[in-house]
Amino acid sequence: MKNKVHRDTNRIAFYCSSISWGGLEMNTVRYALWMQELGHDVRVYCVDQSPIHRQAQKDALPVTLIQRNAKYFDLINSLRIARLLRKDGIQMVWFRDTRDMDVLHWAKRLFGLKIPFLYQQAMQFGVRKKDVLHSMRYACIDAWVSTLPFLAEQVRTMTDYDTRKLHVVPLGVPTPLRAKKEPAQRLQLSVPETAYTLGLIGRIDPLKGQHEAIEALHNLHQRGKKYHLLLVGDSTLGEGNAYREQLQQTIANFDLQAHVHFHGHLQDIGQFHSAIDVFLMCSKGETFGTVTIEAMAYGTPIIATDSAGSPEILDHGKCGLLYRPGNSTELADCIEKLAAHASETQHMTERAHQRFLEEYSKTQSVQRMQTIVQSLLKA
Repeated sequence: MKNKVHRDTNRIAFYCSSISWGGLEMNTVRYALWMQELGHDVRVYCVDQSPIHRQAQKDALPVTLIQRNAKYFDLINSLRIARLLRKDGIQMVWFRDTRDMDVLHWAKRLFGLKIPFLYQQAMQFGVRKKDVLHSMRYACIDAWVSTLPFLAEQVRTMTDYDTRKLHVVPLGVPTPLRAKKEPAQRLQLSVPETAYTLGLIGRIDPLKGQHEAIEALHNLHQRGKKYHLLLVGDSTLGEGNAYREQLQQTIANFDLQAHVHFHGHLQDIGQFHSAIDVFLMCSKGETFGTVTIEAMAYGTPIIATDSAGSPEILDHGKCGLLYRPGNSTELADCIEKLAAHASETQHMTERAHQRFLEEYSKTQSVQRMQTIVQSLLKA
C-alpha cells in the first residue's frame, strides 16, 4: 500500500533552472514522480520549454515556470523565487544543480523564506570550499544527500558543512526485466545479429570517452577480434557536432565504418541492453553513473574506468572490470577477458545484479529519501 501523506502539509518544490538534458535533469523529474507516487504534493520549478519542462508536462507533473537564474548574486530572481514558493504554499525545496544553490540561499537569507532545503549532490568537488561565501550557502541546506560515500567524504574534508545533516543515499532506477539478447533489437539498431557487440550510451562528448571505446575496438581488430561497437546518444546540446565528426574521422582512419554504429537518444534503455554483450563506461570522472546501475539492473557485463564513482558502484571490481582512464589498450584487454571467460563473466554479472537490488534500486533509494523528507517536513 502506498504511504499516503496529507497534501496540505507536504508540498515539495523540485527546483532546477537547467536548460540541458542529462542525468541531473532526468533524475530531478524522476524523483519528483517518485515522491508524487508516495503521496507528496510535488511541483517542478523549471525554465519555459526547457527539456525538464517538456518532460514534466509529458509526465503530468504540476509546473511553475521560472527564469534561468545567474549562478551568483541574482538577487532579483531570489526575491521572485521566494514570492513564488510562498504563493504556491511550498513546504520544502529539493534541488540538485549547484547553479541554483546561490539563488535559493539568498531567497532564504535575504527574503525571509523559512522552509527546509534538500540538496541531492550531483557533482564532485574540484577544490576546497571553506570560504565565507560557500559556507554561507551551505548553511542554508537542511539536508545534504551525497549519492556515494566518496562524495560524502569530499563534503567532510573540503567544506565546513555541518556533517550531522549529511546523508548517503545512492540514486536508484526501477528494477527491469533482465535483458534478453534479441536479434530483432540488434537489427533495429543496425547491429549484425550474431556480432559480439560493445555498447556505450550517453551524450556524444569527449568527457564520455567514445573515442577511447573506438581506440579499444581498433586494438581488438588488430588482435583478430572483429567485434562491433554501438554508440547511443546525441551531441551535447548547443555545442555542435565537432566531436562526432572527429569520431567519424577516427573510425574512417581505422577502417571501422562497418563495425561502429551510431544511434540517437533511445527512450527504451532495454532495447539498448538487448542489443549488446558488454556495457562500457568510459567517462574519466563520472560522479554517479546512472547508466552503470541500469546495466547492473539489466544483467549486462560492465567495464568502467577506475575513477570517480564507478569503483564504489562496482564494489571495486567485484561487479565489473575496471581499467585506468585513458588506457584504451587496458580497456581492450578487459573486453577480451570478458569474451573469453563466459562463466566468470556470468558470475560477476549476477553479483552486480544482486548489488543493484540491495543498493541501487528505486525501492531502496526512495525509502531512504522518504525518511529524510519526512524528518525535514516534521522539523
